[in-house]
Amino acid sequence: MEVFRKRAPKEKQPTGRAPQWTSEYMFMVAGKVVEEGMTYREAAKTFNVSTGSVGSWVRKYKKGTLNATTKGVEPSDELKIFRLEEQVKDLKGEIGDLYLQNQLLKKALYHSQQKKKDNSSVITSANLAQFQKGAK
Repeated sequence: MEVFRKRAPKEKQPTGRAPQWTSEYMFMVAGKVVEEGMTYREAAKTFNVSTGSVGSWVRKYKKGTLNATTKGVEPSDELKIFRLEEQVKDLKGEIGDLYLQNQLLKKALYHSQQKKKDNSSVITSANLAQFQKGAK
């Protein structure tokens, strides 16, 4: 009679390859899409990832299975740099908008001053003759 021995269960190997991005990075990208209304394509281009990855992260984010597991831990240097670069980009855009508004206001002021000069001619007895010409 054969004796059947129980084998020790094998440890499950994770399928696929290890994620390239940290969970907090994925959480941040998915949060931008869900919370701020960024499109998948915009997020993929901005964060240099594929639209498929963004879609996957958003699905997990909505299910609640994608968590920033590093609560209480400082974000990585890479993420800090990325956030600062995004902030710099936004501020440069705002500076550009303000510069254009300033230029537009300067032109409007100059135009209004020129119009005042043209329309502010005072009719006196010395120049009355030029204004008394008949209609053609």
